[in-house]
Parts: sequence; C-alpha cells; structure tokens
Amino acid sequence: MFSKERLHNELLQSTNMTAVELRAWLRTDIAPITVANYKDAPSLDQSNRLLMILMKSTDELTKTDCFFIQSILQRIKYLKNNRSTDHYARLDWENSLRNLGYDIKKQVKSSKKAKAFY
Repeated sequence: MFSKERLHNELLQSTNMTAVELRAWLRTDIAPITVANYKDAPSLDQSNRLLMILMKSTDELTKTDCFFIQSILQRIKYLKNNRSTDHYARLDWENSLRNLGYDIKKQVKSSKKAKAFY
C-alpha cells in the first residue's frame, strides 16, 4: 500500500518551507485572499492540516495522514505543472503553492563542498 517513511520523505522533499515558515505564511493576510481568488488554491483547512503533519515525526503519522499526504503531493505536482499563463493570476498561482509549503522564490541552498586540505 504505502510506506509512512517513504511518504513522509517525499513530502519533505516536495515542500521547501519548514513548518515555522508555513505557519508564518498562513498567518499573513495574503494566504486567505489566494484561496478566494484562485480556483486551484488549497483551502486553508488543507494548509493547516499540512502544517500539523509537517510538525509530526514519521512514527506519529496515521493512516489518514498518509492518504492526505498523497493528495497533497498530487496537488503540488498539479500546480507546478499547470503554471498560470494569465499575468494577473500568476501571483495567486505562486501563493497557492506557498499554501502547500512550496515557495518558488525560495532559493535552494546548495551544500557547500568541504575543501580538502592535504
């Protein structure tokens, strides 16, 4: 069926915001506006549920959490692949991804390679 560890790892790889960052984002005035303006935006209930899951360890995940993670992963992939072509809706598209814990403007920090000293 599914492995909790695999799903949890995939969720952590698909989202680039920490639970603290997502919580701060959801408390802004922009997050609820995005839900109202963009048809593919996740509901705030879904975003808050995702936040609760991000704060859990793999062992704490329930079967219901795993099914929810699967749906969130599908939603993230859908939104990434269906970028809004309308200029006026682009910001709502970006904010919808933020509501799912993925900030497209966030730079992926590459790990610094350790210098070898001989």
